[in-house]
Amino acid sequence: MNATTHAVFGVAALAGAALAAGADPPAYAYPAAVAAAWLPDVDNPRSTLGNGLSRSKNPVLNLVSRPLSWALRTTSFVLVRTVGHRTLTHSLVGVLLFALPVWLFLGDFPSLSLALVVGYASHVFADALNTRGVPLLWPLGRPFRLVPGGVRSGGAVEVAVALAVLAFALYALLLIHPALRGMLGL
Repeated sequence: MNATTHAVFGVAALAGAALAAGADPPAYAYPAAVAAAWLPDVDNPRSTLGNGLSRSKNPVLNLVSRPLSWALRTTSFVLVRTVGHRTLTHSLVGVLLFALPVWLFLGDFPSLSLALVVGYASHVFADALNTRGVPLLWPLGRPFRLVPGGVRSGGAVEVAVALAVLAFALYALLLIHPALRGMLGL
């Protein structure tokens, strides 16, 4: 799946989890879910985060983004050379290794913790729809696919799936945030 599809899945996962939990996540939780939804592909140097952050013409922003960009590129290089793409970061072990420090260090911020964990997990779920599937039980077993044959990345079916997930996300957001319904006159 591409970065846009993963972003949509991240928002939908947070909205769905919030709806199920009866929670009302603050606005900052949604971009956190999107960033977390991109994180499993840090093991791919050509991915949105694996390539590091784009350079800005603003020197102040560059000063802030360069160390993070360097860390992302280094992490990407190490992961792709040691375990490869779509292995550890796309498995249940990867989800647990991500969730544990999130809950330990950000447990006092439940909305942010929820956004990060469900955003990350949404990536694994979305890639399980893909033709390659995901190694859910890595390092054991074969790739797991939710749909026999899978959905080709970048194809028309991926766009249709992303639009369906976007429709769910918008519906869930309208249910979660009554003020949004009021603004839209619904």
